[in-house]
Amino acid sequence: MNEVLPEGQSRRIVVALDASSYSLAALRAASELASLLDIRLEGLFVEDINLFYLGAFPFSHEVGSYTGSVRPIENIDVERQLRTTATIIQRAMNRVVKTPVRWTFQVRRGSVVNELLTAAQGADILSIGRSGYIRRSTLGSTARALVQKSQRPVLLLDERGGFVYPLIAIYSGSATSRRGLQWLTSLAHHSRRPVRVIIVVRPETTTTVEQLEAEANAILGHRPVEFIVVRYGNVLATLRAYDAGTLVLPNEYVDLVSQHTGPTIIVP
Repeated sequence: MNEVLPEGQSRRIVVALDASSYSLAALRAASELASLLDIRLEGLFVEDINLFYLGAFPFSHEVGSYTGSVRPIENIDVERQLRTTATIIQRAMNRVVKTPVRWTFQVRRGSVVNELLTAAQGADILSIGRSGYIRRSTLGSTARALVQKSQRPVLLLDERGGFVYPLIAIYSGSATSRRGLQWLTSLAHHSRRPVRVIIVVRPETTTTVEQLEAEANAILGHRPVEFIVVRYGNVLATLRAYDAGTLVLPNEYVDLVSQHTGPTIIVP
């Protein structure tokens, strides 16, 4: 196993859960990945501390979705709703995660982003939905913050969940893109599916396309690979043309994450 997926007790995937369709998609993909790599799955539901702060204000009210009635938001109601959500999530894990995947479920209270970053320390990857309960084409605020701050790889999922093949990686010769190819290699080894590598020739480099392809082949090993060579400014157009697989994205290209709606692994 390579340096991206170290051996030891820390071998685990953390999946952020809130019972939305996006987080359940993240759970399905995390379960699939845990099975492929034979590592532990940790489900985490964070009770947003801001909900309790909101209930402390006398002017905070909620409107019933069916009755239209207005009533104050009280912490006892918040507690009840969060317990219900946690129960729904645990049932979903029982339903989605299949043997022999080892899994746990934990509830924490605090800042959602901070708690998830803390839980992901030392994990192999953090799996999250692209958004929360509100459907949108762009990243939700929590997903955006985690992508920007996480020191561990982040797996982003839309509502469909699961991996889509082929696996696609961007390689430019940078240390981050090498780690991305190592992730691609681990996934391709277990799935035995074809891979596609977008070779990016940066304007400031003296490295040739042949050298980049040789480096990529050395990391990928003996497996079929389709190379697509592009100049630095053409990455976005190429990505749109091949927007049909699971993308392994070095974080120097993180701005492209909104252009790829399929499963995406951002590698720091």
